[in-house]
Amino acid sequence: MEKKTIVILGALEEFVPLVQRAAGQGIRAVVIDGNPGAPAKEEALRLGGSAYDADIRDAETVAAIICREHADAITTAYSDLLLECMVKIADLAHLPCHIKPAQLPWYRDKDVTNRTCEDLGIGTTKSVLLKKDFEDSALNGFAFPMIIKPLDMYGSRGLRIAGGIPEIRAAFASCLETSQRPEVLAEEYNDEYEFNMQCWVRKGTVRVLGIADREKTSHDPSEIPLSTRNIYPSRLIDKVYEPALDALSRYIARTGQTEGPLSMQFFWGPGKGFMVGEIAARYLGYEHELIEYTTGVSIEDILLAGAFDEDRLDALLDACDPFAANSAAVIYFHARDGIVSDISSALAIAARKDVQYGKIFYSKGDRIGSPQRMPYAARYYIIGGSREEIDARTEDILSQMAIRDAAGNDLLYPNRIGTYAL
Repeated sequence: MEKKTIVILGALEEFVPLVQRAAGQGIRAVVIDGNPGAPAKEEALRLGGSAYDADIRDAETVAAIICREHADAITTAYSDLLLECMVKIADLAHLPCHIKPAQLPWYRDKDVTNRTCEDLGIGTTKSVLLKKDFEDSALNGFAFPMIIKPLDMYGSRGLRIAGGIPEIRAAFASCLETSQRPEVLAEEYNDEYEFNMQCWVRKGTVRVLGIADREKTSHDPSEIPLSTRNIYPSRLIDKVYEPALDALSRYIARTGQTEGPLSMQFFWGPGKGFMVGEIAARYLGYEHELIEYTTGVSIEDILLAGAFDEDRLDALLDACDPFAANSAAVIYFHARDGIVSDISSALAIAARKDVQYGKIFYSKGDRIGSPQRMPYAARYYIIGGSREEIDARTEDILSQMAIRDAAGNDLLYPNRIGTYAL
């Protein structure tokens, strides 16, 4: 029997397991990305697949590659930009895809998401669309601080916090540096508990794979708090599961999504109740691994089964328990500008037996930059039999972690474990 061929958009480190899982199931992987020599490309070539250096935003070029390779399916994850490109490419190349280009605004335009939630009666952060020459009166009735963000934001790019209207005007241009749109979305800052949720839509029904606590640490009142730890399952999953599932079920009924990946970032608390932050038709990078660590079900296997094997997909979804008894977390470290001189403690933590995987993004002699050049200074994945075990291991890691300059100063911003008063 001739091997099936799947196109994978994206070739950075997080796509290597997807290439490996495909090969293990007798599926040939064609990896396409604009980064020459990226890890998933090298792995695809090693395992008998193909790799192409191509700009994924060039849909016609990628569609031509797909035709040349006689691909049967296409997939991606972890990035809004990758999702958007995949949807457009699949439509051009006549490959199956879980959403169509006409559905993209519901998942890519923050204002469309908010207005849709308002129309459906789903709680969402109060927001308004602003052009550069907006009138002060446009913000009547809004409470500061506010967050301003590009409508086509991805990877948290362009977010700014503002304590008043003058600050919004001052940050307007920098907010739009990575955007193709002339407007920003201004929304009230939500300081309730924050969560990430990952799902698969199957035959029009939302199947929940996991809900995580998304913890943040503030290092500067004028800056967005930094994401510092995500933990599955959420400590508050019993309280947020039903309202979150109800919100996503109503949302996809409006958008028409009947299959495929779905994720949501949301807030919940005793003061404001449930509120949607963002909804995306993809999986969340740097934490999809935590689904497998807690449930035993691989996101990569779900993506491949979604492309080729409906029976296996159903079995995987049935096996995935979002209320898993054990816990897993990813800890993120961010850093201020400086020249890295000593990463010995960071390396020692990566080598710990209770650390599943660690990655340090800077080497000795590197300049971190302002803002930091890499997504993080370091990140670590840990697994525990309980939430209490995860918290204890986190505290121990935080007490030992440092990245120092030549004067011995720690360049890392502090991390703090979240508190749960309920």
